[in-house]
Amino acid sequence: MVTMLELIWGEGYMAPGGPGNVARLLDGLDPADKRVLDVGCGIGGPAFEMAQSFGAEVVGVDLEAPLIERATAAAKKSGLQDQCRFETAEIGALPFPG
Repeated sequence: MVTMLELIWGEGYMAPGGPGNVARLLDGLDPADKRVLDVGCGIGGPAFEMAQSFGAEVVGVDLEAPLIERATAAAKKSGLQDQCRFETAEIGALPFPG
């Protein structure tokens, strides 16, 4: 299913939007050298865009372990493992400071 979604929405994306949506989301913000929490990160496409194009350090969390494994592998493959890390989250409060 993920492969089909990537064919439709672009590599790393499981929903509409792509890099242009990330740019709109960050419009007026300067995430360079800041840590961004990507809740529901899926396979990492938006996190990679935030790191590559905007200089952010991204921590992505998702409920689905297979998606986290895929995002982690993609980060290593693209050399972004120092800027993007991914964790499986449980439902409820996240273990990150407010």
